[in-house]
Amino acid sequence: MKNIRLIPLLLFLLTFDFVSCKKSVVVPNKGKDLVLTPIEQQKVTADNAFTLKLFKNLNGGTQTGANLFVSPLSVSFAMAMTGNGSNGQTQWAIDSAMSFKGFTRDQINSYYHKLITELPELDPNTTINIANSIWYRQDFSVLPQFLLTGSVSYNAKIQALDFSNPASAGIINNWVSGQTHGNIPAIVGQVPSTALMYLVNAMYFKSSWKEKFNAANTTRQDFYLDNNTTVSANFMSNDKLDFKRYTTNEAGIYELPYSNSKYSMVIVMPASGTTLQQLVSGLDSTKWRTWMRGLSNFTGPLKMPKFKFSYSTALNNSLTALGMGNAFSTAADFSRISTVKPLFISDVLHKAFVDVDESGTTAAAATVVVIGTTASLPPPPVVINHPFLFAIREMSSGLILFIGTVNNPLLTGN
Repeated sequence: MKNIRLIPLLLFLLTFDFVSCKKSVVVPNKGKDLVLTPIEQQKVTADNAFTLKLFKNLNGGTQTGANLFVSPLSVSFAMAMTGNGSNGQTQWAIDSAMSFKGFTRDQINSYYHKLITELPELDPNTTINIANSIWYRQDFSVLPQFLLTGSVSYNAKIQALDFSNPASAGIINNWVSGQTHGNIPAIVGQVPSTALMYLVNAMYFKSSWKEKFNAANTTRQDFYLDNNTTVSANFMSNDKLDFKRYTTNEAGIYELPYSNSKYSMVIVMPASGTTLQQLVSGLDSTKWRTWMRGLSNFTGPLKMPKFKFSYSTALNNSLTALGMGNAFSTAADFSRISTVKPLFISDVLHKAFVDVDESGTTAAAATVVVIGTTASLPPPPVVINHPFLFAIREMSSGLILFIGTVNNPLLTGN
């Protein structure tokens, strides 16, 4: 009889234990998907068009055989913040060069706000940091709406600095270094007397390959340069790698996924008889879309070199060539930043870093837009608001005629 009574209790305990085990199972975090509206997807297409335009321009001016690495998206973040302060012909020039035309200011701001918010959340195994900041001279009068838009739409850090203090450049550089995990240690030099504002974007990316390369399989191998010489490099290899590929008569296109396949690296290698310079000179957004649509799954061996380098450049000439010349001239209209005139972009500085090895990729970039004027602003007024000494003298000889002190300007006699 006792055994019969124990049966329901045993069944309960077994059921409880089974349910508890089910609850303890950890479901892998696959992250989230980036969901874009039709307008936002059009903005992605426009951003890619700008990326390829800027890349082609910089590649055309790069020394033959030199490496190049930039983040045009970082430039877009910085210029979108700056564009909120532009007006008239200057706004038209910025929008034209940056491929912002066809989108309202609100659409541009909300799109970049979504990227700042959601790109870091797509893959828990990928670290992405997108940070913005606006630094302005402490005696420079900035319109509150401009700063508010930077803060709300771009999560920008807003701070006034004493630009006459040499330490101000270090403050900005330390912020950039922190946001890029030390990979961009400095981007700003000595602050010139004509500088009124720095608008800064910093980006950091770190992810592991979906299928890592075994470091034990890395070997030295020849890498063939376009000048018909070779160099010996460390090549990573995987005999059975899942990736995507597409082949044309001018190039082989290969896509290697990171982590949860939320991000990837696309490699485009010119076909025999075509140089990299020739390939890049014929690249545009239409061809790029054709390549991306042609990619299909493939499993097989792949070898590629490890590489690690940094790159820095001033973008004034490139952005001017893309149609933004007005913003760099004294004819610029940045009346939505301040009523001070003239205001114009004096420099757009860019630095980037990349490290690709067997485990994955680390990349960082920073862009600085410097707003300046033609001459130093008048210094703030000197306020004599403490007891003081005064003297009246003959200037050529230095002879003092009168001397006295003022301890209380309201006193009229003794």
